[in-house]
Amino acid sequence: MSKKIYLIDGNSFIYRMFFALPEFSTKEGRVVNATFWMAKFFVGQLVKENPDYVVFIKDAKGNNFRHDLYAEYKATRERMPDSLRSQIWDIEEMIGKMNIDIIEIPWYEADDVIGTLAESLWKESQNEVYILSWDKDLYALVTEQVKIYDTQRKKISGPEETFEKFGIPAECVRDYLAICWDSSDNIPWIAGIWPKKAQVLLNEFWSLEKIYEVIDDIENRKESISEESQKMLKGKTLEKFVEGKELAFLSQKLATLDCNVDLPGFDLENYSFSPKEIRTPDLEDYFTELEFFSLVNKQTIEKKKWDSLWKKVQIVGDEDGLKRLEDKIYKQKEIIIDTETTSLNVQEAQLVGVSILLDEDNIFYINLMHRWPQVEWQHAQDFIKRLLSSEIVLIAHNFKYDLQIMQQFVSKEKEITHSLASEFWQTSLEL
Repeated sequence: MSKKIYLIDGNSFIYRMFFALPEFSTKEGRVVNATFWMAKFFVGQLVKENPDYVVFIKDAKGNNFRHDLYAEYKATRERMPDSLRSQIWDIEEMIGKMNIDIIEIPWYEADDVIGTLAESLWKESQNEVYILSWDKDLYALVTEQVKIYDTQRKKISGPEETFEKFGIPAECVRDYLAICWDSSDNIPWIAGIWPKKAQVLLNEFWSLEKIYEVIDDIENRKESISEESQKMLKGKTLEKFVEGKELAFLSQKLATLDCNVDLPGFDLENYSFSPKEIRTPDLEDYFTELEFFSLVNKQTIEKKKWDSLWKKVQIVGDEDGLKRLEDKIYKQKEIIIDTETTSLNVQEAQLVGVSILLDEDNIFYINLMHRWPQVEWQHAQDFIKRLLSSEIVLIAHNFKYDLQIMQQFVSKEKEITHSLASEFWQTSLEL
């Protein structure tokens, strides 16, 4: 039975995630935008897609065999931004807490390891292999069973999509890049030969070697090649091919994926993926440490009362208490707020009280209906109006609901019946 296998090109993936979101930091100044986007992908999109296996591959540190072929390989690449470099450890730590292993083979790039795995794994039981990357050279691996997956655009590229992208079959991608490579990897190519010319020639001759066989015997081959190719292989273009031959074949070597990397002890079963196992307690703690509160699995949080948390909740039950709280609030940049109501239906709900957390030692409950002293309706209305019009950042779990409740509360007159109020007087505060 075939399986769905995800091969993640770690370096490509991390770079793309870093530039997908503006930089932001924890309260202590720890930059986490790439880490957050990676986390969101793993616990969200990846869990939903539920592949059978996930393998995360990264480039080995230092030079690789391509630097022996060409010392200037990737020499012009910009240095990794410090704000991304500082997140690499966090990302790898997080992936480990998800029970996903990372493969890194000295002297090789991630692309070579991906090529080795892709070539072997799809042949075993005709598995479906998806390469999660944005690198052009990996399109050379595309077959009916091996596809490139752009997770941000949700686009999967097989043979047809690869042809649409490059104008040549996947088998020709390596030689296409050898002829007209972009400059990102600082690889020499044939100067002045544009993609259209490479497409025409490769669609007819299928390889760099065949193109040069024709060029080396162009006078005797003219009758056997198409008119369009004849137009390409003359004048300045022919001169550029002749002058650039050595560089073209060097570029071809640099663009060739080594699909025979030795992977000692590799066993696909060690990379099986389970959505249930990704949510480890260590991962939840790590999300909390990095302040990824929106990603914390609410089901894993133990339900507790305030008294079991050893936190003292200060009940606000009169106008003076409300004024003291307001003075504290306006010294903050942000607060956490929550409403307690009589219903989940906004149109029916009455506001029972408002919880406000300034920090772990300053937790307040503005009481409107419980058995403790209660803040008068008008004073509570005025307080909430001022709060909503202030520049204080409000943080809430279900903010849309809380905001609707507060806006509704400040816009109408008191309509609480005695029986409804007495019902809440019989309850104790449990948040």
